[in-house]
Amino acid sequence: MKQIKSIGLLVLALQIGQAELSAAQTAQPSAAVQNLMQQAEQAADAQEYLRAVQLLTRLIAMPENAYSARAQELLGNVREANGQLAHAKAEYEIYLQKYPNGEGAARVRARLNAILSGAAPMPPNPPAAVVVATPPRTATAPRRTAAATAAAADEAATGTVVRDRGHFSLTYRYNEGTTEITDLTPDPDDITEEDDTFENALVAGLNYTRTIDNADRRVRLTFSGLLEHDFEEGDTDLRLSEALVAFEDKASGRVVTVGRQKLDPRAIAYRTDGVSLKWPTGSGVTLGAVLGQVVESSRDDFLSADRWLLGASATWEDLGGAGDLTVYTAMEREDSLTYRHALGVEYQRSFDGMNLYANAEYDLKFEEITRLLVTGSARLENNARVTGRLSHYRSPQLNLDNALIGQGATTVEDLVALFGEDAVEDLAIARSSKVTTLGLTYYGKLNESWDLSLDGTLFNQSSKPATTTGTPVAAVPDEGVRGYYGVRFTGSSILMEDDRVNLGLRYADAPGSDLYVADGSIRIPVAENIHVSPRLRVGYRDLADGDETFVMPSVNFRYKIDRSTSLQFDAGGRWSQTDTSTTREKQKELYFIAGVSKSF
Repeated sequence: MKQIKSIGLLVLALQIGQAELSAAQTAQPSAAVQNLMQQAEQAADAQEYLRAVQLLTRLIAMPENAYSARAQELLGNVREANGQLAHAKAEYEIYLQKYPNGEGAARVRARLNAILSGAAPMPPNPPAAVVVATPPRTATAPRRTAAATAAAADEAATGTVVRDRGHFSLTYRYNEGTTEITDLTPDPDDITEEDDTFENALVAGLNYTRTIDNADRRVRLTFSGLLEHDFEEGDTDLRLSEALVAFEDKASGRVVTVGRQKLDPRAIAYRTDGVSLKWPTGSGVTLGAVLGQVVESSRDDFLSADRWLLGASATWEDLGGAGDLTVYTAMEREDSLTYRHALGVEYQRSFDGMNLYANAEYDLKFEEITRLLVTGSARLENNARVTGRLSHYRSPQLNLDNALIGQGATTVEDLVALFGEDAVEDLAIARSSKVTTLGLTYYGKLNESWDLSLDGTLFNQSSKPATTTGTPVAAVPDEGVRGYYGVRFTGSSILMEDDRVNLGLRYADAPGSDLYVADGSIRIPVAENIHVSPRLRVGYRDLADGDETFVMPSVNFRYKIDRSTSLQFDAGGRWSQTDTSTTREKQKELYFIAGVSKSF
């Protein structure tokens, strides 16, 4: 499928390394954010409070989106249910400062007042649930059949509880553009025009989880995926993120999960088609194991891979306080070849308003460090939040597949047959860069009306040496340290009651160019459940041989039909002109997005 060109590339350049704050009502959450929120809610439902805190903390540290307010509220709920009343009080106060007119403000105030009055902790807000029991019959209740009544009574006797939670979305996306290129030399009248339709697709998304609970066990069925039809190509593509069933024995805590699943720890592999096991030993150590096929993309067909993944882990919970330490190993094999053999360690801890995550991984096959990562966030005395990240990793992730980059061969087996495994390993290492990033984000209140966000990221990608084995591949030079910086002001009730104003500036120091972008938007409450949000971005790129100017206007319309259903429309475009010593290029792009979503 053709991809959006200039708009997508510009947005990607602006997003690298940043934690940009936008109004929750105007930011459409990505599938990754939706999945993260769903996992957090599932963990809260299952009373896995430590995991819920970790997931919600990650959500809150992300750029503001449609789930930010709910995540902040639920983090307070989870802290409260876990008996961490001081933490819960702080999270509720942060919510009321950030979202004084938010949908959950009344609930948060009530729970905060209950804590201050010494009331007993409450469980997290319950999800939409169906408790299978025999309800009292009223004069207006419909009469059930004898079979239905007997079934309900039998289920009530077993104490079975069924909970359903899900989110459905249907979105149409259209993006077209025109490019006009004028050759300034030798003939300035030589003009070439090209029209393209970059995207014309209908996307249906579904995240659904059913949890079946009784006194002895819990069964969880989860499906998360997108079905996309491309009207230009006539193709229909399924992107399957999760499709699993998990069985938990409550007495032992053992959990067996079968199907396409995201792994924990994710450093073993992000996703697999297979079976995994979590086994608490009762001594504070949880053992894990996974066997399945490697899933490189959600577009991969289910059980279609040839490469197998075998992984194992051991997690020491509450080590040194509220920290979890995990040691893991993972091996990826196909036939007689080992593509990756990792040994790693993870540590994560939450304490006194701070959260810390660290991961280090060494590949035993390549004898190379493949990843070092440290991220942390801290809440300051004024309830401001600071988030930092330091990482050093291989890109692409180091495995034998990297040896195919620049080669005519289509499989690693072909390369090994021609040159031997040692030479192929050297090729894989040579085509995998070392990437180092250092990022810092600050978010806090300036006054009662305005919030401030600052972020900066330094990024360096190492050189790649030239290789002569097989098809010669030229060296890739080190492009030096790049920088991405931003400042954003977010205000509430500035021009009118309950509006949301965003003003931002960004700067990107990329190879061969400097990019400057000014960004402004306002969310206008037309009615109680209707918001219109115009936005304007203006940019300038200083190129090595010329410059580019562009303007990107857009408008977002959102109608919240009820608490679970909303309609959203987005329209906008990008007009740009790029001048060099030899050419002038003018581009015009227009896009339209319409969608409906419903939570249940």
